[in-house]
Amino acid sequence: MVSNYIIFFISYFLIVLSVVGHGVLAIKLTKTNISTEEIGFVGLVGIFFLILYSYITHFFVSHSYLHNIIFITIGLISIYFFRSKILIKRNVVFLFSIFSIIFFAFIIYKTHDDFGYYHFPYSYYINKFSMIIGTGPINHGFRTPSSIFYLNSLFYLPYLDYYLYHMGAVLVLGFANIILISNIKKYSEKKENNQFFFLNLLAFIFINVFFYRLAEHGTDRSAQILIFLFFIYILSLRGHYENFDSILPKLIILLSIIISLKSFYVLYFIFIIPFIFYMMKDNKMHLIYKIFKSPLLYFSILMGLCVILVYFFNTGCLLYPVQQTCISGIEWGIPKSEVSTLNTHYQWWAKAGGGPGYTHEMEKNLYIQNFNWLSNWIDKYFFNKMTDFLAGLLFILIVLIIIFKSKKKDLDNRNFSYNLLYYFLIILLLVEWFYNHPSLRYGGYIIFALIFFIPISHLLSKYEITRKFSLKTTILFVLVISIFIGRNIDRIFYEQNFYQANFQRNMFFFTDKKHFRIDTKLKDLSKIYNNCNPNINKCSNNQDFIIKKGYGKMILIKIRN
Repeated sequence: MVSNYIIFFISYFLIVLSVVGHGVLAIKLTKTNISTEEIGFVGLVGIFFLILYSYITHFFVSHSYLHNIIFITIGLISIYFFRSKILIKRNVVFLFSIFSIIFFAFIIYKTHDDFGYYHFPYSYYINKFSMIIGTGPINHGFRTPSSIFYLNSLFYLPYLDYYLYHMGAVLVLGFANIILISNIKKYSEKKENNQFFFLNLLAFIFINVFFYRLAEHGTDRSAQILIFLFFIYILSLRGHYENFDSILPKLIILLSIIISLKSFYVLYFIFIIPFIFYMMKDNKMHLIYKIFKSPLLYFSILMGLCVILVYFFNTGCLLYPVQQTCISGIEWGIPKSEVSTLNTHYQWWAKAGGGPGYTHEMEKNLYIQNFNWLSNWIDKYFFNKMTDFLAGLLFILIVLIIIFKSKKKDLDNRNFSYNLLYYFLIILLLVEWFYNHPSLRYGGYIIFALIFFIPISHLLSKYEITRKFSLKTTILFVLVISIFIGRNIDRIFYEQNFYQANFQRNMFFFTDKKHFRIDTKLKDLSKIYNNCNPNINKCSNNQDFIIKKGYGKMILIKIRN
């Protein structure tokens, strides 16, 4: 048991350091205007370029043991080479403290409900095969891959195998916490209880109290954590254009990772509208040209193209399941009628038409129309998932008001009017969310959090700083960390008792045959492909697929009924 935990712990931190190393290497090579002392954003830059690298290389090679060992080693060499600029004492302590705390969340037996269905199989597919064209029909989840699967595929290593597939969520949670804590500390030391101090504090409390369980992160919560950061930084630019050069690359990195994690988060481009509006109002439009001079913009565009190509090669659509983006005549493409059916299914599921242990009797097409779903959604989802969440959110806000309430000070109300435009856009996102996919996991957490946090952070910034301001902040910080650790320890004991998890022996999460069923199918198809007559294009077909050669790849063509 001890040796098992030591290997996991060492590997865990070597990966964290390697990601930071890749981040600083990318910053140096692209001359990005992010200080290497901002260890949180250095980590996010590392994540960005690891995702981009993973997408590009998967077109040509599998991410095998050897490939990943070499890649992680390059990151470690980089951090050693640049150690004097990164590994200053406070950064080392900060980095190891945060990721040591998150290690409690990393000990998992029960995984996400979709993990065995397609999260695990997709990452494992990247480890075992280079890109195979036409994989979409094999599994619904293969039609909507997330960049977190590509990131996790880089952590497939000897002895540990696939048991580090949660590292992607760990890295996002860890580096986001470092950024938020750094901002809170900066404002606290300056005795500034402005709106941004409280937005950072509220975001820190929220993600560690509500998102404490790593197994529930899936592909959605990591994106929503980063949306918090994106919103805070784009809001902070108002009236502080002197920070434009340093904030711009952060916004590009954040938005790129967010959209790659879940494509429908492209909706959050909407927050750029008030940013451009106020730049025009303040005669700062010349700053827009700096965006086009940023190398990160073009790497971001490249990442977007990679995401679109993966959708296209998997499904024949540029953005699945948007039927209008599907290209007719693609031999491996999923028929538009099937795309439409699946789009209906996703809405049906999000609107509580189905769930563990129940299915609504009404036909899916009819159920999702004209708010026919509303009463069932209120019964099955609003009570008690939404109400529990909203009650917890309100409790946090009440506690903060009680703690920080003091004598009111004079406040510039221009900030409030600036908030209103963003608030209006958030309400628009709420309407879109409620009409199309009213589930907290599909962006609901961040929307409701911002609806409450914006006015409350403005309200709290009206109060004067008391002598115990720093002490209150420190107590809150310790309390949140204690809740995070305590809830994860409680979860570990529950999984040990309920699922008979043997954490005394190892830290491995649960796997069974269903995790590998797609790998088994792909291996069988690969055997047919490898035994093809080299003089013919079409291979022998099995029961489900015709297998062809093209573009230097194996192409799977679903046999239509």
